[in-house]
Amino acid sequence: MADQITLSPTRIKRWVRCRKSYHWRYNQQLVKIHKDYPLTLGTVVSESLAGYYIDQPRDRDQDSLISVLASSLIFCKPGPDAKKEVTDAWRKVASISQNLLEGYHEWASERDNFDVVMIETPRDLELTPRVHLLAIPDTVVIRDGSQFILEHKVRSRYHLGDFNLDYQSVGSCLVTGSMGTIYNVLEYSKTKYHRTILIRDEYELDYFQNMFIHIGEDILRTPPEDLYPTPMGRCHCEYFELCNAEQTGLDIEDIIEELYVKSIKPRVEKEPEE
Repeated sequence: MADQITLSPTRIKRWVRCRKSYHWRYNQQLVKIHKDYPLTLGTVVSESLAGYYIDQPRDRDQDSLISVLASSLIFCKPGPDAKKEVTDAWRKVASISQNLLEGYHEWASERDNFDVVMIETPRDLELTPRVHLLAIPDTVVIRDGSQFILEHKVRSRYHLGDFNLDYQSVGSCLVTGSMGTIYNVLEYSKTKYHRTILIRDEYELDYFQNMFIHIGEDILRTPPEDLYPTPMGRCHCEYFELCNAEQTGLDIEDIIEELYVKSIKPRVEKEPEE
């Protein structure tokens, strides 16, 4: 067993959600060879807005934003032999992202009263000698003399309080010393934009830091053979076939060989929003 661990918000979320899923991904280092929907709306929008905010404020305009979006969509466009559901998913993402970003510049330019410090720069924080935290903030900005994380979130419908337990934002605040998060929420059910500012006081950040330390220590002291919950009917993660086969006594090696590949380096892209 390892004597040190570097956590990420994605890694923390997977452990909290399902320890067996964590086992397949991080202990066995398995990823599916073919993902049904390799492109997600949140990824495309976040990448486009990262390119938008890299420029100085005077250089940002709607045309450059749409150009970045088009490049992202072309790069991710399925090939001619792709399955119909993958092609349909890409077309849906292309249509929704275009609608969401068409009016973004006009809306944001009236509200972006901050200076951009950095874009998607990994930061590592030593929580304890055994537990480190790695986070990649979308954007770090200075507003009224204070440092904030600028996060872009895509939602079908947005409700106040959606991000109180947002590990990505909390982790970004901890590793950068930011006092809170400015959320730009792009709601695609009505094509609306929302800006929410969430200030996290020192007690709240201490709580999350202690929770992350506890999770890290829990991972370090839990042997892999103890990570065996029974999959339920509502499970839909990428390892359902493995868990189900294991519980029914089937040979999982054949399933691994057919559906999965070893990936030593964990994926760095964000997981799809739930």
